Amino acid sequence: MSVIAQYRRQIGLGVAMLGLLLVGVWGVQVGGALFSLRGQMAAARALADDPLAVDVASAGEMVSTLRRDVVTLRRNVGWMTGFGRLWRWMPGVGPLLAESRDLLALADGLTEVGNLLWEDIAPVAEAFQAGGLVMDDALALPQQIAGKLPRARIVTAQAHATYRRIDADALPRQFRDEFAQLDVALSLLQEGLAWAAEAPDVLGQTGPRTYLLLALNEDELRPGGGFITGVGEVQIVNGQVAAVNFLDSYAADDFTQPYPLPPEPLRQFMGLDLWVFRDSNWSPDFPTAIRQALALYRPGYPVDVAGVVALDQGAVRELISALGPLEVEGAAAPVTGETLMDFIYEAWLPEDGRQDGEWWQQRKSFMEPLAAAALARIEAGDVDWVTLVQTALRLAEQKHLQVYLRNPQAAALLAARGLDGRVHIPEAGDFVMVVEANVGYNKASPRIAREFVYEVDLTREPPRATLTLDYTHTSQVDIACRVEARYDPVYVQMMDRCYWAHLRAFVPAGARLVDSSRHPIPAEAVAIREAWPGEAQVAAELGGMVFSQAFLLPTRAQTRVQFVYELPEAVRWLDGDSEVYRLTWQKQAGMASVPARVTLRLPENAVVLAAQSDLTACTRPNTVLDETGAFLCEMLLAGDAQIAVKYRVERP
Repeated sequence: MSVIAQYRRQIGLGVAMLGLLLVGVWGVQVGGALFSLRGQMAAARALADDPLAVDVASAGEMVSTLRRDVVTLRRNVGWMTGFGRLWRWMPGVGPLLAESRDLLALADGLTEVGNLLWEDIAPVAEAFQAGGLVMDDALALPQQIAGKLPRARIVTAQAHATYRRIDADALPRQFRDEFAQLDVALSLLQEGLAWAAEAPDVLGQTGPRTYLLLALNEDELRPGGGFITGVGEVQIVNGQVAAVNFLDSYAADDFTQPYPLPPEPLRQFMGLDLWVFRDSNWSPDFPTAIRQALALYRPGYPVDVAGVVALDQGAVRELISALGPLEVEGAAAPVTGETLMDFIYEAWLPEDGRQDGEWWQQRKSFMEPLAAAALARIEAGDVDWVTLVQTALRLAEQKHLQVYLRNPQAAALLAARGLDGRVHIPEAGDFVMVVEANVGYNKASPRIAREFVYEVDLTREPPRATLTLDYTHTSQVDIACRVEARYDPVYVQMMDRCYWAHLRAFVPAGARLVDSSRHPIPAEAVAIREAWPGEAQVAAELGGMVFSQAFLLPTRAQTRVQFVYELPEAVRWLDGDSEVYRLTWQKQAGMASVPARVTLRLPENAVVLAAQSDLTACTRPNTVLDETGAFLCEMLLAGDAQIAVKYRVERP
């Protein structure tokens, strides 16, 4: 063998050995990353099962290791995943190989965001887990991560888009449930990062912010949740409460300025000549009501309002239960959720039964020390944050707590979550919202028991709806129905009065009233001394139609209000060879949960293919009653509800 040939052979062997060495190193790196990744994935699944129990330091190490392993895999095998779709045909692993590129990209995005933010989040998470989270530290977090937020939001959005391209059926069966939950997790992450971007502005870290805190009294139910009994100005500076000033809602008036005329029912049944702040929430659409409230808020000095939070008494009671006993100035004992109403009634009670001018000015003086005690507890961090947040979200969903923000991006985030209190009347699909206003000078709303029934006949052309509203006055006190503005010596006595109510039923645009019940009220029982004829009225409002009615309900009495109307064809639509009917039922703010029943009369030979309810579940399974051909859903209307039924008419 020639010398040249020997050299060539030696060089070839050297290259081969170097190649084997490189492949070995590559294999070790990839294998090690895969082995490590498998272990970290098990830890991540345990974290997802019980996130509050995980050790924060261990979680940080897991985030760092996951990031390192994913980067290693992408650097070493990322180029190979580009050919993954060529192997879709392979039995078993082919579909998974086809999705490998997007799966690796998804893992890369998630671990990048986690690694990017964890260093700043870890101290807050550790304090939260230890039960020592101080509000200052939590409020400082958005500013600390401000420089990282743009990149984090871009990467998260890209990861979510990548997630939606992946075919979940290609994954091993044991991972599919977790993968499906990832959609919700990514949405929450995007939402959380968006809130973090707006937090410095909302929390007064870019300049002082003043928020109004509206105290609503659902005992005197109004379309916006309740009579506005008090208003607090809360000034936020650098995330801290700098000042709290509570006013009786009557003190928000300045009659040196002109006021508009009130809504007609307030003039008719209460004799009001001007529309003032305390009566401003006449619209059930919270943004509309707040814009009107801000226009009528005239405390005698300029106020630049950044947002409004409205709470009824029930919300205050539940939030105090979540916060724990509060030491309130002037209270003989700590105030709890169970004792709140006793505290309010006792504070309202006039001394020696004298309802003089001094009592009238001081009857709501408990609001400021109560709010100050609650805010101080929150600032100190001495709260169960999980319970408090869960309670607040539930109250918002049930419309006992309402929020309005002037920051447009933050307002859009509330709207996207359905927490802006807006009335959404869809262009396609059915809609119902029953809106009630107590227009008597009383607190009788808690004494009224309600039951709602909604029936839709889909066998007719056009479909016909019947909305039946049953009201029962549960008070057993006999009292004459006289129009008078007076206070009783004891607060709860004002509940045992006749009930003057003005109703509005919001229905889809294009609905046509066919018939309705009549509820005449004699002139002597109407403030302006003009009889209410009892005929339903029809108007357009908030993008839909409104059927209005009023009634007077004495104690121990019952009444039934009913509207019969034709629905537009858009309440149902074709889906292939099937039809879909969808109903959205929005609940009025401040109203207690109401038993409701929905019945759909389906066409002859109809077969229900699918049925679902959202937010407010049917209290018994959806059924098709063969003997009547009706679809039935019974529910407790605690929040907004959506019911959808898909059916096909079988041809004989």
